[in-house]
Amino acid sequence: MDEVSRRLREALVSALPSYVVGRLAAGGWPQPADSVLRDAQSWLAAELDRLLALPYRDQPRGPLEVFQEALAGPTAALASAGAAPPRRDPAAEAALPGDTFDLAPASSAALGEEAWLAHLAWGAAKAAAITRPACGVLAANLLDLDRIERSLVAVGYRMEQIRAADAVLGQVVVFVDLEHPGADDVIRAAASRGIAAIAYGPHVDGIAMVRARSLGARDALPRSRFFRDPGALLPKYL
Repeated sequence: MDEVSRRLREALVSALPSYVVGRLAAGGWPQPADSVLRDAQSWLAAELDRLLALPYRDQPRGPLEVFQEALAGPTAALASAGAAPPRRDPAAEAALPGDTFDLAPASSAALGEEAWLAHLAWGAAKAAAITRPACGVLAANLLDLDRIERSLVAVGYRMEQIRAADAVLGQVVVFVDLEHPGADDVIRAAASRGIAAIAYGPHVDGIAMVRARSLGARDALPRSRFFRDPGALLPKYL
């Protein structure tokens, strides 16, 4: 889960109790037991963890939909207390038939400014992740990932960290650290799928660079040259 998603997750989970209390007060309904709110928060936190841990393009629904579903507990509590449900707009009833008391927010703006801004930031990050081409990176040094990602973002790409050869799929290019034990397999996988692989490694290890080219790498560069600006090795996408 990236930082944008983490902030959204925390904002939504934090907003749930006060939002429910406010909605019930506005409707003139009895407040639920604290345990109902705690259970709803716990369910929401767990479901958001599962959803937001996925890559953006693989997330099957939005976090606001999960928040809406988390209100099933408070809705059931109201029904058990004998509260009278309101008349609902037909369109809203068709969209959320289980939302008997019309508790589900239509927009994250109803959850407060912090949740709303976090939701907007998440939406922008998801849009960028889906529309920008991906550059895969296999790196032995985690510090390299940050340097490479900043350079890629500057020229309109997004980075996908590769940990094994079967993750080479759909990227427009892959950067491969020759000091990583999986380097050869990733270069082979990229070459077999027609994906350009650019390898980098210590300048003293000329044999590794020759081997990389023989396995199908488009190019193999010394670390010093590669890290002058990794993004400059790619065409602009802006």
